[in-house]
Amino acid sequence: MAQSAVPRPGQRGRALAFDILRRVERQGAFASILLQNVSRDIPAREVALATELVYGTLRHRLHDEHLLARFAERPVSEIDPEVAILFRIATHQILRLDRIPDRAAVHEAVEATRGLRGGSAATAPQREGAARFLNAVLRRLCREKGALPLPPAPDPGAADSNPDAAARALSIRRSHPEWLVRRYLTRLGPVECDALLAANNRPAAMGVRVDLARTTTREAAFALAAEGVETIPSSWLPSFLRVLQGVPHRTTAFRQGWIYVQDEASGIVPHLVAPIAGARVLDACSAPGGKALALARMVGGAGLVVAGDAHPARLHLVAENARRLRISNVTCVAGDFSQSPPVTGPFDAILVDAPCSGTGVFRRDVELRYRLAPDDLPALARRQLALIESLAPLLRPGGRLVYSVCSIEPEEGPEVVEAFLARRPGYRRLDLAAALPAHPGLFAADGTLRTLPHRDDLDGFFAAGMVKTGKPS
Repeated sequence: MAQSAVPRPGQRGRALAFDILRRVERQGAFASILLQNVSRDIPAREVALATELVYGTLRHRLHDEHLLARFAERPVSEIDPEVAILFRIATHQILRLDRIPDRAAVHEAVEATRGLRGGSAATAPQREGAARFLNAVLRRLCREKGALPLPPAPDPGAADSNPDAAARALSIRRSHPEWLVRRYLTRLGPVECDALLAANNRPAAMGVRVDLARTTTREAAFALAAEGVETIPSSWLPSFLRVLQGVPHRTTAFRQGWIYVQDEASGIVPHLVAPIAGARVLDACSAPGGKALALARMVGGAGLVVAGDAHPARLHLVAENARRLRISNVTCVAGDFSQSPPVTGPFDAILVDAPCSGTGVFRRDVELRYRLAPDDLPALARRQLALIESLAPLLRPGGRLVYSVCSIEPEEGPEVVEAFLARRPGYRRLDLAAALPAHPGLFAADGTLRTLPHRDDLDGFFAAGMVKTGKPS
């Protein structure tokens, strides 16, 4: 996107949002990582606008592409992808942001189209034609935004009688792939399905874990507030704060290692491992290190946490975070832990926070919902089972293995555990609820952790615990 010599207010934010969205689509990048790495030279106000535009545009992608197809009277696949991105950015402003006049959103999108470089809008006549096209569809959107051409919201009572229509309508209105909507309708019913989809389209609260070996939550909250980061105590964990406003990554408390940015549901998992002081613990899929570092504090200086990961580059994040938090009892080991683990046991506890579909973190990693395919679930489940079976022999008799995923799909959670226990009689299930007695509602009757965005305002997590009985396996 071309910029004038003196950018207008909001122009840099829109240009940044366009660049990030283009990289998300072209390169498979993650918006959250790109936003974290934005240059400090860009004013905070422009970064805030870009953040809102990026996440808002991604959350409502299918909804807004449906409108684009209707107003353009052609499939989205026939529209230049960059023009489609600009339409979606403008549509988010027109439909969902009150402080930006419609005319400003339209004008900025049309001017940006004239400045596009490359693609099918390379020549001046082509760019001008694209600008006129975008101006026409956006003006039509402005005229008809009081009665948008959307499929009617399904009647909860009629969803069972016409599940295909309900799935199509919810897919467009809540901007989730139709195959996922069908799964949730079948499993949850229409009311809870809609509540889950709506929750996935709301921003996720940011959590920070306070390193209680270095400070207190009260002191950390005061330090953050002094730099414009407003927090409240977590409802779930005494060592956590929930961020209401501000950017904790840019604070002195962060640089000094007083805090670690982490979702509260993720922060619960180390408590389920529950290692004692002096224990030897393996975190087999540890990057970027939040759980491994929490476990390291739990086992203390006499204990050891081996932080493993299949990707050496990602292990550097664990080492960097350990240095920032001044934690020295973490050893990083790279390798394929699902085949021949590059470590030797025995371990007192093992955490397998396995690679998964990420359906529990759609609020946070919004683009995941569009990249996931139905065939991915059984493939991921096989990989998770292979990880557990490969690592379980490294556990000492009486030791605890905790398997967790940020997924709400049964294939990746309960079914993996059942398959493992059926094939390994030397292990039995643990009731993990005892590790967090203040919050029994987060646990199912079988003792597994099951958090849900629409019920708990947490990322969706599943975790199960198994203990090695010492019997042959």
